[in-house]
Amino acid sequence: MSTIGDIIGFNLIVIGPTLVLVATALILLFCTITIETSVFIKQSITLMGILATIFTVFLKFGLFFTDGVSSYFSEKILLDEFSLFGNVLISLILLFNFTSIWNTSAEVKDKTTEAIILTLMSASGFMLMIDAENFMMLFIGLEIGSISLYALAGINRGDLLSNEAALKYFLLGSLASCVLVYGVALIYISLSISGFYDTAIAISYIGPPNVPLTTFIGFLLLVVGLLFKVAAAPFQSWAPDVYQGSPTGYVGYMASVAKVASFLVLCRLCVVSLRFVIDNFDLFFVVVVIASIFIGSFFATVQSDLKRLIAYSGVIQSGFILSGIVSGVNGTSASIFYMTAYVIQLIGIFIIFTVISGRLSSNFSIENISGLFVENKFLTICFSIFMLGLAGIPLTSGFISKFILITNLWSYESYLLVVILMLSTVAGFYFYLRPIWIAAIEKSESPVEKITLSRSHVLSLSVLAFATIYFGLLPNSLINISRWVIQNYL
Repeated sequence: MSTIGDIIGFNLIVIGPTLVLVATALILLFCTITIETSVFIKQSITLMGILATIFTVFLKFGLFFTDGVSSYFSEKILLDEFSLFGNVLISLILLFNFTSIWNTSAEVKDKTTEAIILTLMSASGFMLMIDAENFMMLFIGLEIGSISLYALAGINRGDLLSNEAALKYFLLGSLASCVLVYGVALIYISLSISGFYDTAIAISYIGPPNVPLTTFIGFLLLVVGLLFKVAAAPFQSWAPDVYQGSPTGYVGYMASVAKVASFLVLCRLCVVSLRFVIDNFDLFFVVVVIASIFIGSFFATVQSDLKRLIAYSGVIQSGFILSGIVSGVNGTSASIFYMTAYVIQLIGIFIIFTVISGRLSSNFSIENISGLFVENKFLTICFSIFMLGLAGIPLTSGFISKFILITNLWSYESYLLVVILMLSTVAGFYFYLRPIWIAAIEKSESPVEKITLSRSHVLSLSVLAFATIYFGLLPNSLINISRWVIQNYL
């Protein structure tokens, strides 16, 4: 006889990573409120929690290889390739940002543990968002992750820019969430469904020509809510201020975790739910891609603050990734490769910014890296590798990702997007190579002083820089992984 657990699909392994992160946050909260605990013990608890999260992700792989794509908790939680890949990426993002996040939190007076708890809760929320099969569960995960990031952006109460960043992020993020929920409501009203696979089944059953207009509007609003999180134009207005105002040590984590979760949900939405009617959204996505490329490129060329430069660069990268997602299943594979390569470079850049400018700083002028090569050759080399990767220079993963993406668009006869993306790549040479020139070549009367790096920072930067070069020279492993994610939908 089947138990209630069997009927609803109760399985702790499938939500193991989320549970471990929440448990780690609760243990830290307990240590802060009830007993006096040393910083070393709290740091060890946090690191062990992250490592345990990675272990539970591998347990999910074992479950997947046994049961395949499967649904749990009354069709609320989904185990598929997208969820596994997203869990791995978010776990690695936490691991590589651990030192920067902890050191930054240590400088926030009386709020060290609170900042770490917010970080862990945001990661658990975005993991739940990626695992969600039901749209309302998707919303719950998105809000858990987003609200934690709003608080993290403004945790440095003594900085006016940090307060401004948190307020803008919260107001615009709340608006985007309202739009997303309204879209989910319209989808449910028109088709009486609220899940990724349910949508695909319903659309294939009634036939694409018979899909109600309210369903298309609902999905459009759902996509707009997600586009806000990836800072795609014209929904990018929050990004430069949040990147600049938030404590530098958090920005790499904040930007990468939100982009990974939202892009993977967009991938699943386009490949699974909308695969039969994706042509109806072509014009909308083309407009968003073109707007992201032009707005990002134009404003990036005039920035003197490096954090704002990377924010507008993120708008451009979002346009590139979106162009692949909406150009077929193979394009989605190219976008996953591109997103992974971009996140590696983004994390590395903000680790360097944190080391140079201070962990709580807001403004980070391009002059802050003037003469960096004189006393800090390792930092300069790593910074150059990451910026060259963003520019798409050969021998880096950025070049391979752009090449695969543009080649795929050409095969789909999207010649307009091919021309625009190539022109954007050429224009990007100016604002990506200019910081390298200032840091490594241009003479400076007051070069950056010698910076002593911790072993964890040296290890993180070395691994990230190596990955950028490795995937540029031998990209087959990452290409195979990105194809594995979408192989069931080919």
